[in-house]
Amino acid sequence: MQTQVRKDGESFVCAVIGDVDMYSAPTLHGTWREHAANRAPAPFIVDMAKTEYLDSSGVGVFVQMLADSRAKEIPFFICNIRGMAEKLMRLSHMSCILPIEPTLDAALGKARQRAVAH
Repeated sequence: MQTQVRKDGESFVCAVIGDVDMYSAPTLHGTWREHAANRAPAPFIVDMAKTEYLDSSGVGVFVQMLADSRAKEIPFFICNIRGMAEKLMRLSHMSCILPIEPTLDAALGKARQRAVAH
């Protein structure tokens, strides 16, 4: 798995390329921790468009990222979940808990709304 972070307006978009599993989940978590430590509370969006597989370790990282984002008041979203990753999120009901948006544009829109509200 690789992560590529880029700025899009006021938000940071982290494109995840490859599977998010017990071997790669720590890399994604490290990318998030670096963002949270080094940036003002700029929104952070995880774009899963190039990810097919997600296991429970990946879900656990997303839950930790959500908890951290709330504690640090950093808007956080996940978008473009598809394939087996989407199925796992739906079956585990994590799609009801995690801030998931169907597209990157939708996530960027939510991030802008949160920025205006603050």
